[in-house]
Amino acid sequence: MKQINWKKVTPKSLAAIIRKKLQEYNIESILVGGACVAIYTKNKYQSYDLDYVIYEEISKLEKPLKELGFKKEGNFFKNKKCIYFIEFVSSPVAIGDQLIKKFQTLKTSFGSIKLLTPTDCVKDRLAAYYYWDDKQSLEQAILVACSQKINLINIKNWSTKEKQLKKYNIFIEKLKKIKGKKCSKK
Repeated sequence: MKQINWKKVTPKSLAAIIRKKLQEYNIESILVGGACVAIYTKNKYQSYDLDYVIYEEISKLEKPLKELGFKKEGNFFKNKKCIYFIEFVSSPVAIGDQLIKKFQTLKTSFGSIKLLTPTDCVKDRLAAYYYWDDKQSLEQAILVACSQKINLINIKNWSTKEKQLKKYNIFIEKLKKIKGKKCSKK
């Protein structure tokens, strides 16, 4: 593995480092949450935690993460040299009532990252807005929608099933109002 400069590590490179180390122990990991936003927006949004879904016991993570200098502290894994911390959330990967089975894989010089697709990343952020009225998550959804190719029809259909069309329409109106940016859609 490449030498890691913990002071300059980005969410994207750290996500690849973590996944590669876990794969050495036959542990599959899927990146979800705010770190996906950071990656898809090239750090226009900064997340200091990397949330992963795994299908293993948390105790199986301690040895591989210790090899990277991460130690379990409460619900997180922290490395004193790194500004980011790692959290593992319960499986399965789901957004609202929808189970997620298709993921994006990004290659980096440190390895590959398995993460939510841009469309599912937007839905993940919208879920926080829909159910907890988290305005910051709405802004994150807009950032991703303006930075990546997304499927608005898929998002609208999901929002309809989640009974959140009113808030979906707020998302769409805010998306349209952004000046100087072209938001792509599939």
